[in-house]
Amino acid sequence: MGNARDGSLQLGVSLFKTMLHGTELFQGLVERIRQKTQIFIPAGKCNRFIKYGILLVFVILLPILMTNQLGMGDPFFCKYLCPQGVLEGALPLSIANAGIRAALGKLFTWKAGILVAVVLLSLMFYRPFCKWICPLGAVYALFNKVSLLQMHIDTGKCVSCGKCAGVCKMDVDVVRHPNHTECIRCGACVKECPVEAISYKYDLRKNQKRRKRIIKMKKLTVMLLVMTLVFGLVACGNASEKGSNVTETQAQSAEDTGAGNAELNKLYEKENAIIAKHQELWNTVFNNIDKDKAADAGEQNYGTFLETQLDHVKDQFSEADLKKLDKDIEEIKKIEDQVTELTAQMGTENSGAQSANAETSVFPSFQAKDLDGNKVDSSIFSQNAVTVVNFWFNGCTPCVEELPALNKLNEELKAKGGQVIGVNTDSLDGNKEGIAEAKSILKKQGADYTNLSLDSDSEAGKYATNIMAFPTTVLVDRNGNIVGDPIMGGITSDEVYKKVTAAIDQILEKDKQ
Repeated sequence: MGNARDGSLQLGVSLFKTMLHGTELFQGLVERIRQKTQIFIPAGKCNRFIKYGILLVFVILLPILMTNQLGMGDPFFCKYLCPQGVLEGALPLSIANAGIRAALGKLFTWKAGILVAVVLLSLMFYRPFCKWICPLGAVYALFNKVSLLQMHIDTGKCVSCGKCAGVCKMDVDVVRHPNHTECIRCGACVKECPVEAISYKYDLRKNQKRRKRIIKMKKLTVMLLVMTLVFGLVACGNASEKGSNVTETQAQSAEDTGAGNAELNKLYEKENAIIAKHQELWNTVFNNIDKDKAADAGEQNYGTFLETQLDHVKDQFSEADLKKLDKDIEEIKKIEDQVTELTAQMGTENSGAQSANAETSVFPSFQAKDLDGNKVDSSIFSQNAVTVVNFWFNGCTPCVEELPALNKLNEELKAKGGQVIGVNTDSLDGNKEGIAEAKSILKKQGADYTNLSLDSDSEAGKYATNIMAFPTTVLVDRNGNIVGDPIMGGITSDEVYKKVTAAIDQILEKDKQ
């Protein structure tokens, strides 16, 4: 494993060096094209203020004001404006992976358009993205005045020839504003000056005026840091509250069901808390779940089931991560033993192997909207003899891969008095970003059946957040009753598809009686 890891590291370093070299060559080529074609256009001075607005809105305000269910804000600038991810990530990965190509949507198209625009603008302007858009440039500019490295003008030598301003690619009059916020210290003016009146200087002067300016800047910096910390604490508080709510919803609702069910609830909460500690690691396991054996989850100790599934993907984890997951499994096994003992005492047949498989005879009632904003409620079940409800999320590759099969099934069921509806967990609570991405994926996969956006606080929303493996599918009859066990894993294989259609036919026959 160590040799493989070293080889991967060396390959990664080589690829990075190649990419860096390619970037340098590309920048040099752009500069040569601009010089030869002489289409360089001086940048408008007003454009330089755009990056400050982007810094304020996309880097500071939006992540604070627009948060997800866990109270966390998205990196809006990186997600919606910065084309680097498209250039270095999305493009090469989509070329190599058909599943990724299928999941690409409007966001990719938008950022690819920005990438093309930046390349074209680079032929006419010097560093347009860095100069006008990048918020990091705005941050650097704010501290330019107090930088230790300063541009110094010897007024005794200066002959006011204007050559320095002529070669400045940042459109700065170096003589009038030697340490302008837009100055990047490139040194072009130093080289161009015929009388050597411009030079670099480490300015450590202690004059009163400069000291006051530095103090003001320090105060501003401290204020910004304090504001960031305050908002961060608020966001963390929201995350804690919302995170605890999510954890609470992951246990079977046991209101007014007696002390036994309350105890089961506590045990399920412990299991979910264990999973939550290493959620990202477990998501990898769930996304690669063995579809052929997924149904075994309800027939054995859930810890044993997880152990089996982990064994299929253990090569994707480091030794340290495997130790964490193995420890989680051992803890879950012990809890499952308690669940089995408790359910036996209660005289139930429920093994409690997985909270999403907890006894639920009726699908929770709901009032929701589809992804187009149309109102949908539980009465949708009464309109058809059988409804196939599929739970999925945008980043789940098996979920995306089975969408065409589900759409095919929906077309077949229309003639028999049935339907397929999807529940996208990324669209909970009307999440606009998740809805937009889900709609894009559905369109690319040719799936046009109804998909719902549930309220996470509703009983149906709690049921959805209770799902431990994706995709998961349940069959619901006309009366809203869940028939049979949940189907975990995709229905893309012929064997699983036949089992599903056979169960559907049984429900249809019963409905005719």
